Amino acid sequence: MPSAPDAVNNWAKIALGVIGEGVVSLDATGIVDYMNPAAGRLLGWPHTTAVGLHVSRILPSIGAREPPADADAAALSAWLHRSTDSSTTLRVRDGSLREVQLSVAVPMDAQGAPKGLVLALRDLSQATQLMRELMHRASHDPLTGAFSREEFQRRFKRLLGDVQAGGGPHALCVIDLDQFKLVNETCGHAAGDALLKEAATLLRTLIGEDDVLARLGDDAFGLLLPQVGAHRAMQVAQQIVASIEQMRFGWGERHLAVSGSVGVAPILATAQSIDEAQIAAEAACQVAKDGGRNRVHLYAPADADVAHRHGQMRWVPRLEAALELGDFQLMFQDIVSTPSGVVDGRRLEVLMCLPDASGRLISPGEFLPAARRYGLMGRIDRWVVAQVCEWLHWRAGSGRALPELATVNLSGSSLGDAQFRNYAEELVRDLPVGASLCFEITAAEAVANLSEASEFIASMQRCGCRFALDDFGCGLSSFAYLKRLPVNYVKIDGEFVKDAASDPVNLAMVEAIHRISKVMGLATIAEQVESADVHARMGAVGVDYCQGYLFGGLRPLLSLP
Repeated sequence: MPSAPDAVNNWAKIALGVIGEGVVSLDATGIVDYMNPAAGRLLGWPHTTAVGLHVSRILPSIGAREPPADADAAALSAWLHRSTDSSTTLRVRDGSLREVQLSVAVPMDAQGAPKGLVLALRDLSQATQLMRELMHRASHDPLTGAFSREEFQRRFKRLLGDVQAGGGPHALCVIDLDQFKLVNETCGHAAGDALLKEAATLLRTLIGEDDVLARLGDDAFGLLLPQVGAHRAMQVAQQIVASIEQMRFGWGERHLAVSGSVGVAPILATAQSIDEAQIAAEAACQVAKDGGRNRVHLYAPADADVAHRHGQMRWVPRLEAALELGDFQLMFQDIVSTPSGVVDGRRLEVLMCLPDASGRLISPGEFLPAARRYGLMGRIDRWVVAQVCEWLHWRAGSGRALPELATVNLSGSSLGDAQFRNYAEELVRDLPVGASLCFEITAAEAVANLSEASEFIASMQRCGCRFALDDFGCGLSSFAYLKRLPVNYVKIDGEFVKDAASDPVNLAMVEAIHRISKVMGLATIAEQVESADVHARMGAVGVDYCQGYLFGGLRPLLSLP
């Protein structure tokens, strides 16, 4: 029967044999007298081979430090303890490096002298590798392998700080794949993803080690060029455009030509933020696309085309924030009966304005062009329709009279959007009894989306909505399409109305539009009626309703009595 100490030792060896941490026991001279299986797997030394070897054989280095040769337990303990505060790197038997957490214990004899060392080793390699993978995923786009937008902005911020401190020069390129949407629509999203990956692989072959390539959006890449001036950046951009043009993207039996547009902008010390610096390159890229695509454009503050695009792009973050916070303000303008000319609040057009930092209301004409260009109109339409429906519920619930006609403008992008149609149908079906919406669509957008517009109008009319064709007459082709659009009202373009009292040609246009509308059973509304003379002319023609500053400007929707 084993003695009590032997039994304890046996139980200890059994326990050490099954735990996940590596354990190595050394005698006072640094010779291995025990190694459990976990330590053997970690260090690459079977315990039968390791026992009897000096610790310097199984741990040839910790970090960059060699073990002390022929040292006693105290010197070995000091050497090992210097690596016990955090993870450290071990070189194992096969020469590979492993990340470990090292702990050291010093058992004492009866006289209090160290009789050896016990090392505990926790393998951190898997956790370290997982952490590296997570960090890579956080900083890279999963589809293309390029840097993510967030990592791009961090590196961009460092370059901007450098140039503001007197460093540089540095440059930024924004690269847009011209055919991406076409590939998506004709071949599907899988093809679009394949095109993006192929383009990213190509771009990586064209840039240097210190350059930063990132995916900024669906089909846009950003390229930071440290220590590169405008002239060299233009050369890089030209090479990118030429290389993309040589791509022949294949998908199934289809082979599509691809091109790219590139905007180049020096990173200037005058930029107040990375957003401002990036907008400059994006504006230059838009000018390149507008100029025919497959070309490069260099940003210059005095460039009128870039300045125009730059001005539009500045609206995007402000509009995004307004949509997120509900920061728009709904206003209205009265539409009065032409014979009476009396403002009674029964008919109105709902418009939206945007307050600036001082509280001044910015008219939609200033920011809607940017919203159209950068794809925000669908979200704006949703917000306005939802808010107006909520306002109608509020008026009905508070006992206020509901307007006979409340018109809301819709963009062309919403006309062909099936999801928007479903959204709008749900809202209008739930309106209180007696409430109705009239959607205004411009003649130009209706003609450009004729089949979608006709289908949308018919669908929403079944839900009790009415429609007005806005800015009618701005193109003579409008007459040819009018009978194909089942609208209820025709709004005569203000360009003809405002000078109708002094310009016989404009007055004749108003008369013609009104006469054709009457033949078709449609009511007419004259826009931009700004004088009593024009109002009188509209009455003489027989126009049903008038709208304009003669009858008052914009007022907050909630102020309607």
